[in-house]
Amino acid sequence: MSQLRLDPPPGFDPDAAWRYHGRDWYRDRDAPAERVAGPALTKALDFDGQAYLLTLTAPSAGRGMVMGIDSEDSLILARAQRVALRMLGLTPALAEAAAGLEARADTDAETARLVGNRRGYRPPLAATVFEALAWAIIGQQINLTFAADLRRQLILLAGRPHPSGMIAHPDAAAVAALDPATLTERRFSRSKARYLIDAAQAAVDGRLDLAALERLDTDPAGEAAAEVALLALRGIGPWTANYVLMRGCGLPDRVPVGDAGLAAALQRFHALDRRPTAEEQATLMRPHTPWRSLATAHLWASLV
Repeated sequence: MSQLRLDPPPGFDPDAAWRYHGRDWYRDRDAPAERVAGPALTKALDFDGQAYLLTLTAPSAGRGMVMGIDSEDSLILARAQRVALRMLGLTPALAEAAAGLEARADTDAETARLVGNRRGYRPPLAATVFEALAWAIIGQQINLTFAADLRRQLILLAGRPHPSGMIAHPDAAAVAALDPATLTERRFSRSKARYLIDAAQAAVDGRLDLAALERLDTDPAGEAAAEVALLALRGIGPWTANYVLMRGCGLPDRVPVGDAGLAAALQRFHALDRRPTAEEQATLMRPHTPWRSLATAHLWASLV
């Protein structure tokens, strides 16, 4: 077991990551790929066909976050650290966005109301871009409880088992190898099964460059090309693409217009008599440019 200390910024609250990765937000608190027990978050990861167990222990008494991975390999440790920082929302792009949004909150009353008592908040990212993409496709046009069950079925079916009994979320190659009928037998619609497998196949054959997507938070030059590549996939529209670019890639100025949770949060925030349309959501989010991803995350957090 290798351990590494992570030093979150002042005011950082790990509860956001614990709730997101512990699946409290869609009632799957015993998910096969991730578990929360007290101050520890455990996540099964698949690195090059082998399952590892990542553990994050929340800071206490002024101590930093402790990351552990069941490997002595320095390369595995470095990869695990990258995943851990993503899962906590502690990427450079999100740090810069948080600083910018909070500085605006010092002079703008509406931004101050948006941030509220969540200074230091960082929106947690999915462990990998493909995991975010799979979740976005699975969650299209169904409720969170049903989506959580479908995600569980995908992990049980194609994930990489770890000796602990946990199972790492399947990578693109494992999903691309699935027969769509195997998914429909597990309550996936035919279109959802096809879209998911097609997206995985696009990653396998290079039409969708997952490695480039993983680097976007530090090298955003490929953002436009990434959006084009996502939208070229069957079943991927603007909402899904923006969700992946926000929650999977960690880009700071994306907003999943049309999202039901965002509509509900904006209705509450602006005291509207109805939920705003997609076009109205885009207009209401425009003042938060160039940090709309973080503003979206604050709005989602306001519903908890």
